[in-house]
Amino acid sequence: MNTYVVEYNSISNGNSLLYGYENIEGKTPLEALKNRFGVEFRRLTGDAGRYAEIIISKGTVTDQGGYPIIKPCGKYQRLCYERVQ
Repeated sequence: MNTYVVEYNSISNGNSLLYGYENIEGKTPLEALKNRFGVEFRRLTGDAGRYAEIIISKGTVTDQGGYPIIKPCGKYQRLCYERVQ
């Protein structure tokens, strides 16, 4: 199982900017998102990424002294997704 960090989540938090990061697990990013939210997602690339509802990266987040520390695993890249309607 791979671990992913949810960096931006407009589904659960609306337009709020102050909320914590979250670790989710799954074999693939799409599987991890489906396990967490229970709906299907599709990947957004290029300019469409600005409309993302969820942004994740591969790695883990830990809390050290009140500050979240993201520890990337492998190539660090942000993956953008939206719900399939």
